[in-house]
Amino acid sequence: MPITCISFDLDGTLAEKQFDKIIWNTEIPKLYADTHGVDLETAKKEVYSEYYKALYIEYVKNWTDIDMWFKRLALHDWQSLMERMRHHIFVYSDVIPVLEMLSKEYRLVIVSDSEPKFLNMKLDALGLRKYFKEIVSAPAELRVLKKDPSAFRLVMERLGAEPHNILHVGDDIVSDFSVPVASGAKAILIDRSGEKRGENIIHSLRELPEKVEKMSK
Repeated sequence: MPITCISFDLDGTLAEKQFDKIIWNTEIPKLYADTHGVDLETAKKEVYSEYYKALYIEYVKNWTDIDMWFKRLALHDWQSLMERMRHHIFVYSDVIPVLEMLSKEYRLVIVSDSEPKFLNMKLDALGLRKYFKEIVSAPAELRVLKKDPSAFRLVMERLGAEPHNILHVGDDIVSDFSVPVASGAKAILIDRSGEKRGENIIHSLRELPEKVEKMSK
């Protein structure tokens, strides 16, 4: 069946993960320490404990919403923090040429677990928005994270596309490969480390156009 729509994960697939790691693992604990008058190690323990509790015990669906976290941790001004860290947003070097090529023939979309505040800042900073017909923030628009079995069925409804016409590309074995495949879509796993091997695994986006062509036959 021909592929007409290619959906992409963002972080780890198109954009490097450095920005998110710095915000969540470094800057928020530092701000927590300053705000609440505790040392950095204590701040990290308390903040990481809240992250874990929200994700694995409370099953908070808007886990990636920085505004929610600033309220929960009694912090202030997430906008300024994100602007200060904006220079840590980078796109992988193989992304733009491949998107330029594929966007001429396929409907390109982004399906991300990133909350819109992060998603929009990254797309604007990286200049990627113009390549995509649809941009889907799973937690904000689908009310589930991509690892949820219903995620890609909801994506397909949103796009009005048949499963066999969709190819999803991402770096997470569950949310970007197993879940789309279980929903009837095609999937490619990108492993930039080069460690994994398999028919549906690539190590650079430069390999993707040839894969798409073969999978469309």
